[in-house]
Amino acid sequence: MRIEPLLTASPVTGAVRYLTDDLLREAYLAPKGVSLELQDLLENFPAPWNDSLVISPEETVMAIETGLISIMRATRTLDPREIDPSTLPEGRARNHLTALVSLWGKLDALPDPLSTWAHVLQSEISDVLEPLPLLEPVQCAHADPIEAELVKTLLKHHGVAPQEAGTAWYEKIPSRGAVAKGALGFIQTVLGDAAEPVAIDNTIEIFGLRDAREEAEFAAAKAQRLIETSEVSTPSEIGLLAPDDAIYERALAEAFERIGIPLSGLASEPAKRDNTIEILSILLVLLEQPAPRTAIASLFVAPSMPWPRETGLRMAREVMDYGWSRTATELEGAARELLDALRPSSTPEQVVGRLSIIAKAAPDAGLWPKVHEIRSATIDGLDWSRLHKIAAPRHINRAGHDRFVEGVSLFAENALPWRPVQHLMVLGLAGRSWPRPPASNPFFTESEIDLIRKCTGLSLAGRQHKISRGIEMFRRQLCAAHKSATLLVPANSLSGDRLGPSTGLSLITHLLGFKDTKVAIVDLRAKPAETWQVATESIDPLPHGGAVMMPESGVLNLGSDLLRLREGEEGKYAPQSPSRLETLIVSPLAWVLDELGARDRTWGPETLDVMTLGTILHHVMEVVFPEGTVMPEHAQVEANIPSALDDSIRRYAKWLSGEVWEAERQNLLREAYSVTANWVDFLRETQAEVLHNETNLAGDYGGLLLRGKADCLLRLPDDRILVVDHKRSSSGGRRDRMAKSWDLQVALYQAMLERPSIQSPLTEMVANGAEVVTAYHTMLDGTVLSDTSGDGIARIEVASADASSQAMDHLTQSVAEVGAGSIRLNRDGDAKAFEKQRGIKAYALEDNALATSFLMPEEEGVE
Repeated sequence: MRIEPLLTASPVTGAVRYLTDDLLREAYLAPKGVSLELQDLLENFPAPWNDSLVISPEETVMAIETGLISIMRATRTLDPREIDPSTLPEGRARNHLTALVSLWGKLDALPDPLSTWAHVLQSEISDVLEPLPLLEPVQCAHADPIEAELVKTLLKHHGVAPQEAGTAWYEKIPSRGAVAKGALGFIQTVLGDAAEPVAIDNTIEIFGLRDAREEAEFAAAKAQRLIETSEVSTPSEIGLLAPDDAIYERALAEAFERIGIPLSGLASEPAKRDNTIEILSILLVLLEQPAPRTAIASLFVAPSMPWPRETGLRMAREVMDYGWSRTATELEGAARELLDALRPSSTPEQVVGRLSIIAKAAPDAGLWPKVHEIRSATIDGLDWSRLHKIAAPRHINRAGHDRFVEGVSLFAENALPWRPVQHLMVLGLAGRSWPRPPASNPFFTESEIDLIRKCTGLSLAGRQHKISRGIEMFRRQLCAAHKSATLLVPANSLSGDRLGPSTGLSLITHLLGFKDTKVAIVDLRAKPAETWQVATESIDPLPHGGAVMMPESGVLNLGSDLLRLREGEEGKYAPQSPSRLETLIVSPLAWVLDELGARDRTWGPETLDVMTLGTILHHVMEVVFPEGTVMPEHAQVEANIPSALDDSIRRYAKWLSGEVWEAERQNLLREAYSVTANWVDFLRETQAEVLHNETNLAGDYGGLLLRGKADCLLRLPDDRILVVDHKRSSSGGRRDRMAKSWDLQVALYQAMLERPSIQSPLTEMVANGAEVVTAYHTMLDGTVLSDTSGDGIARIEVASADASSQAMDHLTQSVAEVGAGSIRLNRDGDAKAFEKQRGIKAYALEDNALATSFLMPEEEGVE
């Protein structure tokens, strides 16, 4: 690909213009190119890539398109008949080249700009609307064969412009060769070639910075210093060469705006997100199948929806936290119509109809043109992959350049500088810039490219050729500097990843005599601030290196009743659930953070985690063992399991009904059969009757309001009531906890039943003297665990005479402390100690990174 752009000088006005593809198309009345729609052509097309096409169709089609364009640009006529693959020996290269040439022959038209070039090659001078004499048609060593042939044809048609026509033009643009003195001039001359190194001097500086943001701040400060010290007379004598990345453009614009120096060369229209296409992509996901909660949450916060932004944020948070949104259920009008239309669709009519309803309900989203495109794409049937391709999210690229005389010049990574400068600053000399590593040919190895060149004359660009072009482009960019250059090297990306020096920087430092590139980079922070070349403001270091200051006692005294962080009705304490209180006895700080809602709220897709599996199986147990069940039969229960599982998935994990989750659904079905079979055996052996499922409980413990839910209530033949909590786990951990008297839930159930705050048939039975037994059913091994109150009941294992005394004593102490405003911090070894000594898995510490950042060191002498 050419580096030097083609120029034309008008024989009438003398005006110099870039000979762009648009100008060529207008002058030659060339037809507009078409996009390569290869999908239909590739059906039943015999080719060596067909297996890949089945496994990964989109990626394979993209690779074929890239391969086709590469061989087109390697020809001199843009005619597939120019290539004769039969001259190659039998093998992979010949098979792929034959297939590509054959596919090219089936195309009706070429993409831009190749379609324009082909038209020019086939035209005569009489076909041209205006003369386009070339201004200094330099033959570029990196031009593709078709580009070289295009130049020959244009010279034949238009000739060369008079030399004097370009005199004024070339005075305004950067030179092709070295213009600076000293080390910089040497680099401008020999970069990319072998040469004896020279010593670095004041024409080149190399500084290491933290990241792109700090590079931009440094560049702005350096520009300000150059102007203040009169090293340059105007800002226009300073140039910035930055990577083609919106991060750099945004950072530079902000940094230069802060110091009041104009920046010339920014995009006149910055890159933007295509909100319409993003909304459509989300809608198609929601209409195709039960979608993950991230999809509906993304729609809630999308712009142009028929609800206020604050409402959308609240709905999205509710969906991510709970799987549904109470706020969304209360919406009316256009918002209600839109939400009601978000249902899986199975026919083209349903898809188009529901999209039309949504487009009408959200007119500001601009969906109508896309709805018409979807309607056209579904005439022959519903092809979801095609629809998703239409709605593939994309950006609206930057457009135009806001260039003016007075500002600091901003140059792009992928183009030659548009004017010379005295001082050039190059940013981003790390990672994949200067030059960017070229992509490999998707079909041919480097040795196969050489073989094709020798046998067929087809000059495909190899990796070495592309790297050479990138280095030459970088050399030409450096030639914009007439006096000096500053090279900036970021240590990290903005995401914190470490970056190594770029290839261009390594070549420069080698030519300057450095054996190790790192040695050449000046770390400003290693030098006194007064020696820096830019003004700086010192910030006092954080005490103790930023480490959290911990009280020696390990107790934070906040001085207020922390039980009132959440208040219920009439100013009372908000009820605490058993799970919240289990968090309290493990980590008071994690409990406080949970009360405040200070927890990780990073969005993520649903996963088939322990909580989701437990919820699904709990619902299955509730459905197949309804109230009134006595002595159930295995066959009857098994017959109801598939429908119960489907209902549970539909209620609590709609996304699990997708095709990709088929294996997981089958595993869940097998697990449901096993769990229910064990429970049938238990119910038959105990002759228990199912009284209630999912029973709400509420009461108090020492003035602390409690709230919970019992999974299952059973009445035994001796009229004892068995309160069962289903746990999707094995019995080992729960048995160990009960044996060590650290099980909290059993005692809290007893407290809510003995001192209820809501009346129910269960509390009435307890009040009338019914004996209550609390137990755990561990589903994975079918074990039922209880304390001595369950002694004598068939199939119940008595895990401990006293399952809760230690836990309740500790809870009493913890409640008193947080009620007095004190938080006892955890220590480094608590998680292991809790599991070993109490049988408690410290999930409260594992799931809260903020709480673990305040861990105290172990006390001396304590293991």
